[in-house]
Amino acid sequence: MAPSSPRRDLDGEGTGGGSSAAREKERPRSFDEKTRSACWRKAAVVMGRHPERWRQDAAGNVVCRRFWSCHGCLCYEYDHIVPFSKGGESTVDNCQILQTRVNRSKSDKAWIEQAEMQGFSCDIKFTDKELDVIEMAVYGDVIRPGKQCRCRTVAEMLGKVKSKNQMAACELPHNDAS
Repeated sequence: MAPSSPRRDLDGEGTGGGSSAAREKERPRSFDEKTRSACWRKAAVVMGRHPERWRQDAAGNVVCRRFWSCHGCLCYEYDHIVPFSKGGESTVDNCQILQTRVNRSKSDKAWIEQAEMQGFSCDIKFTDKELDVIEMAVYGDVIRPGKQCRCRTVAEMLGKVKSKNQMAACELPHNDAS
């Protein structure tokens, strides 16, 4: 039986064997909750949108926080800037959010130019009205600076109940004239 292959450090020097399980504990592949939260906070804020709900990825794509690890145009993944396979660590400094499609196209490439990432991006760009409708469907309300509203309940829409909620019910799609 052949001996286990030597472990490689970031500089390429071998440091001996060791079990792969032990190495995995030393260097986790995925980002933990704390790192993901910090990574989200460091991404660009979408002007006019709630920063805990919406951000821009490194290619300038708008993504929604609830759409993590799916495949739509508003979906995103946490990406290792320097790929894990090339020695990148699962730290905040090595983390960025990327639209899922961009992340999958980037694959294990390091330091890809923004223009190239934009070429991998979803071709659909959403209007503010469309983002309002999506936010209403996902969160049950829309929170924007100066414009906050909530979903009406079915009972409210049927006129059977008057809401005690102080936040006004949304009229979507909203009317730009108002």
